[in-house]
Amino acid sequence: MSWTCSLGWLRFTVPQATVEEAMTLVGGDWVADEKGFLGYGRSWICRGQTGGYGRIGTGAKRAPQEVHVDLSQELLSGWTYEQFQAVAQWVFAKDGHFGRLDVALDDRSGIIEVEAVYAAVVAGHCVSHFRKSQLIAGLDLGSGADTGKTLCMGSRHSDTYVRIYDKAAQQQSKGIVVEGPWVRWEMEWKDERAQAVGLALSVLDQDRFQSYIVGVFRTALDFRDCTREDDPKDRYHAPLLSWWKTLTEGMQRAKLEVVKAVKQIEDVKQWAAKSLSPMLGLLCVHPEAGERWLVSIIIEGVERWRAKHYALLAKGQDAQQVLKRVRWWKPTDGFAAGCASTAP
Repeated sequence: MSWTCSLGWLRFTVPQATVEEAMTLVGGDWVADEKGFLGYGRSWICRGQTGGYGRIGTGAKRAPQEVHVDLSQELLSGWTYEQFQAVAQWVFAKDGHFGRLDVALDDRSGIIEVEAVYAAVVAGHCVSHFRKSQLIAGLDLGSGADTGKTLCMGSRHSDTYVRIYDKAAQQQSKGIVVEGPWVRWEMEWKDERAQAVGLALSVLDQDRFQSYIVGVFRTALDFRDCTREDDPKDRYHAPLLSWWKTLTEGMQRAKLEVVKAVKQIEDVKQWAAKSLSPMLGLLCVHPEAGERWLVSIIIEGVERWRAKHYALLAKGQDAQQVLKRVRWWKPTDGFAAGCASTAP
């Protein structure tokens, strides 16, 4: 059986720090924005190569040294557990607090489908503090593809919210090949609940943290052999449903999923076409920028390539040959020269 764990959205604030500290901590390529956000006078933006979005803000009038960081799930897809823990430890060392933290547990073994989970809720087998649930059918309007069912527990405005959805169908609707079943159990915590989970993240090793998370899941919702008519005490002590017992035991043994942000050049091309092309066109025609300026910053960008860029350029070729060719290439000679198979 196969289970994976992934940590998602991170939102945190520290009362006194520098933006440079935060950027070094979380990594990525950050660009200054022309305007602030959420009351912060200055802000920076980071966009992932296959999606994802990050913002850093500082310079609020009420707290000039405060630094606020907001990182989406896609932007964090390549992080290790140690990176997440280092961020949590930094936040608490700075007397900061978490505003949001998400964790997803993936069942790749097909224990139960989303519709069957909802049927258990309808039958009264769910012991939970949530007051409402909703089953949503997903549809891609452009292609008409089925994006799968999503079961929502709780309210998006509360400090705890659960989504259970067909991740395989969602990925397949985007043209991504997925082998076998894939159901994601995702919990979103905010404010005080996020702070509690962040504290656990800062002090527990990965195995103990995942056991803790499964315990938090089961505090929010548990599936037991009971009905709504049963006495509340009996409901809380009723035997676990067999599929829920198997699922939660497996989730405790899940391995943290670390996904490389970019796997092939087609991913980068799609990201550029979708996210960059409108602004690149604007920069080309704007009188205060222009094509020459755009080429100059691309050349400067080459100087900031890191291992992941060289790895993508290699595309399975001999990495040493790729490095040799790139070191020979001078961007000012033209971009096509960088594709030459051999140096003169």
